[in-house]
Formats: sequence, C-alpha cells, structure tokens
Amino acid sequence: MSSALSALTDLFPIPIVQAPMAGGPSGPQLAAAVTEAGGLGFLAAGYKTADGMYQEIKQVRGLTGGPFGVNVFMPQPDHAESGAVDLYAQQLAGEAVWYQTELGEPDHGSDDGYEIKIAALVDDPVPVVSFHFGVPTREVIDSLHRVGTFTLVTATTVEEALAVERAGADAVIAQGIEAGGHQGTHRDQPENDCAALGVLSLVAQVREAVGLPV
Repeated sequence: MSSALSALTDLFPIPIVQAPMAGGPSGPQLAAAVTEAGGLGFLAAGYKTADGMYQEIKQVRGLTGGPFGVNVFMPQPDHAESGAVDLYAQQLAGEAVWYQTELGEPDHGSDDGYEIKIAALVDDPVPVVSFHFGVPTREVIDSLHRVGTFTLVTATTVEEALAVERAGADAVIAQGIEAGGHQGTHRDQPENDCAALGVLSLVAQVREAVGLPV
C-alpha cells in the first residue's frame, strides 16, 4: 500500500467514501452519519456560497469528531455562443408569458465562488478536499497540503488522471461512464461520450498510467 493511500485509509476504518452530491442530498447530517459509521462522509460545496459551505462544515463538526471531506467544483469556462442563447430565449418567450413569469438572465460560466472557498478551507482546514470538473493548480494543492489536508481529484480518462498526478494531488477518483447524472469531466466534449470507459476498465488503465492511489 502506498504511503498516500495509507494516510487516507488510516482516517476511517471502513473503506467507504460517501459521494458528495451537489444540490442538496449530501448535507451535514448524512456526512456526519457516514463518518460516525466508520466511513468517510463528504459535504458538497458545489452550488453553495463560501459562507454556506462553512456553515455546513461547522454543523458536521458539531455532529461528529471524526474526519470528513468537502468537494469543490472547479471554475468553468464560458462555452456558450451568445447568439444561440439569445435565439433560445426568444423561443422560450411565449412559454414565459403562458406561465406568467419572466426569463432569467443567462449565466455565461461561473467560478462557483472557487477562490473564496479555497481561502476558507486553507484558513480553517478540513481533513480531505476533493475537486470536480477539472484540476486545481499545484499552488492550490500545495496550500492545502501545508495545512494538512489530503487532496483528491476526479478523473474520467487516463489523460485527466495524468494531469491530476502532475498537479501534485494525493489520489485520483476514477469516475466511469456509469456515474449518475453526469461525469466530472475536465472539458465539455459530448463528441467523446461514446468513447467513455466504464469504471472497471478506467480504474485498470489509470492504475497502470499513474503512481497515485486510485
């Protein structure tokens, strides 16, 4: 067993990691319950403000003294074509009138409060931080390591796993095509979906390609 994997599994006696599902399911009660049961509970910081994330961290600490993690979304570039978005809005205008509501303003990309969340996690560390939809810089990884935080990054291909290793993360989360809802791909390339691997094949290939725990 590698020293990095040993450092992670030493945190929790049962090798089960609760998935950090953004949008509501992975709240403080679930994270604390998993940790109390011997696994590794996780909070989902995605779609939350930095303060909302911190309030949930405090709630978990009030429910358990065991280790837990926080998952952070990487900032996403704006791939939208403004003309196409405007045209789509025009097509929806009639439905908005029918439902007596107004169309919202389009959100052309979002950083999801990334830098503020990282600053908060460095200022008041948690045992584990994971990343989704991309790879943080080595500077971010190093800043978390300096405060004793174990870092995980999702990869959906061998190429992404190699990028995770280059960034200095402690371990790779290999996510296959079976992932519910969506995959944590580093780039939005729907044309590559047909070539996506199942988790068993992906884990085998990633383990051969990188020296990190998977």
